[in-house]
Amino acid sequence: MIHYYFGDGKGKTSAAVGSCLRAAGSGMQCVMIQFFKNGTSSETALLRKCGIAVLACSFQGIRFFSQMTAAEQEAVIRSHNDNLRSVIAGNHQMIILDEFGDAINKNAVDRDLADLVLQKTEAEIIITGHKRTERLLACADYITEFQCIAHPFQNGLTARKGIEY
Repeated sequence: MIHYYFGDGKGKTSAAVGSCLRAAGSGMQCVMIQFFKNGTSSETALLRKCGIAVLACSFQGIRFFSQMTAAEQEAVIRSHNDNLRSVIAGNHQMIILDEFGDAINKNAVDRDLADLVLQKTEAEIIITGHKRTERLLACADYITEFQCIAHPFQNGLTARKGIEY
């Protein structure tokens, strides 16, 4: 089954990580791919301690995709596609695709690889992203929209370690 968490509200990745920990606690084989992230956010340390593989972008200059040069974007896309190939070849029972909706919207993954991972019917797949993606809505079994009502960022507070990352 496919779970799709999207919207401008906080908590999409946290919800996905919570589901991943629950699945791992029941003995399921889990993996997480982070798109547009370098694998250093706080939740990845705990996931790895629990034996959950976390694949992230190997390109070290992570910043907003729209601000990257064409060569940097190609490096990010290559890394994302390599991570998808790894997961497609694996035998996981839960796959977390963090910010995958954004990767699809920005054409930062190969469309055929995206389709292949979405067809892994033997796995529970959890996808997060910011913008509503019709392609993902069409194939998701669970759909949850996160709406921001208030956030400290709106008052100038930057992201805090352990809370937002």
